[in-house]
Amino acid sequence: MPGTRRVPLETPHLDWLAAQGTVFRRPYCVTPMCSPAGASLLSGLYPHTTGMVANHTVRPVANEMQLSPDVKLLADYLQPLGYACAYTGKWHLGTGSDRRGFESFVSRSLRHDVDHPDDSETFQFLRRLGAEWDAPTRTYDPADFDPRTNIGSSRLPLAFHESLLHARRAAQFVHRMAADPRPFCLVYSCFEPHRPFVSPRPFDRMYDPAAMPLPETLRDEVGARLLRHRPEWQLVPAAQFADDEIRAMWAAYGGAVSYVDHLAGTLLAALIETDQWDNTLFVFTSDHGELLGAHGLLLKGVLLYEELVGVPLLVRPPGGLPEGHVTDRLVSHVDLVPTILRWCGVDVPPTLQGADIRGLAEGGDDPVHDGIALEYHSCNWGDAPAPLRGWRTEEWKYVESIGGDDELYDLQHDPLETRNLVEDPTAAAARQRMRAALRDWLRQTDDPWPSVAQPPRIVPRRSPIYASWPIAPSSLTGLTFGGTSTP
Repeated sequence: MPGTRRVPLETPHLDWLAAQGTVFRRPYCVTPMCSPAGASLLSGLYPHTTGMVANHTVRPVANEMQLSPDVKLLADYLQPLGYACAYTGKWHLGTGSDRRGFESFVSRSLRHDVDHPDDSETFQFLRRLGAEWDAPTRTYDPADFDPRTNIGSSRLPLAFHESLLHARRAAQFVHRMAADPRPFCLVYSCFEPHRPFVSPRPFDRMYDPAAMPLPETLRDEVGARLLRHRPEWQLVPAAQFADDEIRAMWAAYGGAVSYVDHLAGTLLAALIETDQWDNTLFVFTSDHGELLGAHGLLLKGVLLYEELVGVPLLVRPPGGLPEGHVTDRLVSHVDLVPTILRWCGVDVPPTLQGADIRGLAEGGDDPVHDGIALEYHSCNWGDAPAPLRGWRTEEWKYVESIGGDDELYDLQHDPLETRNLVEDPTAAAARQRMRAALRDWLRQTDDPWPSVAQPPRIVPRRSPIYASWPIAPSSLTGLTFGGTSTP
């Protein structure tokens, strides 16, 4: 994570994967918010095109934000070609129990991801345990949980924990496909690592908070100054917390990362056990980042700092590479769908807005993009919008807002983004160049910016059901990874 001294974390399965695949060191989500980022990851389209510009959450207004049925997802392209398409875990796209093309195998979790409690496998499992707890992803131990820092231990032991339940369901699908002649597409989406940082043991206590370094930009005041002109309710000033509390959050976050590695290993083992590993394209990524004290702030929101838009991306081609490959070339989440489709022999529709990055994944290093775009609307639908547009090249980042508090960073000389050069005369040429590149992208993708298109109002389809739920809503986000077998 930029702005933070590196902390060695235990990720043995991902390390093993990286030794035969490509690690992308400059991959970016299109927006640092759960639902719109997930929609773009699965569609190859930017939020202003999908219409999913903010989070769907079970609230009177935010519940109106749902992915349009007109937006085609990865499974919508692959299923007609004979692929068995499966989805397990978190969805968060506002379509209820419908998984939009992923119909061959589904396991569902969160309250806002289903039409009825009986559709949630997590809820049904908890009911078998006799549990009357809060939302499954918040089944923390009250004797151990700190509501101030939002960290603690799960009351669910590892074998019963929600994310592992859905990882095992994904593994069941992999085993089933070993006897099925069809190629398959599997997406597994977990919740970790995301606040509240509550992992099952032993991951909750894996790292010593005292050993955690503080973010280098913890005392930075630039981020807080930007928020004075942008409506925002979610970002929290880190100054409200002691240094030891920030370290404790980092230790809990690190434990959640190592737990995700364990989940990834569950899928890897299933593919290897069934002799499908060398015929599988494996992609590991996350939908967005987390500040965790960087730039003096916690959580995520109306900013496009590297800590929020930079994500992990690891791709292991079928058969693997002779040795691990690392690339610093810019890539975006919208590149994944066109890359996967072309890898599977599918004609890529010209409407998709990403590029094919297969060459990089297979060990090449030729640049695919001169720059990549970033955008933001609001946290939840119905919140006061604070829209942004950004353009990121290998050397510079430019962020434009409708409030006039634009940003320009020289990433070669200021990788921590501590000096905003937007008004600096010595950076005028760079600002003009970046602004022109952003304008070209706006035209190419039919983005009406600086006007902000408003998606059509959608009447919530599930609101009467929630009154009967014995668990509270959750709006967590996590890593998404899966496999696509190639014929």
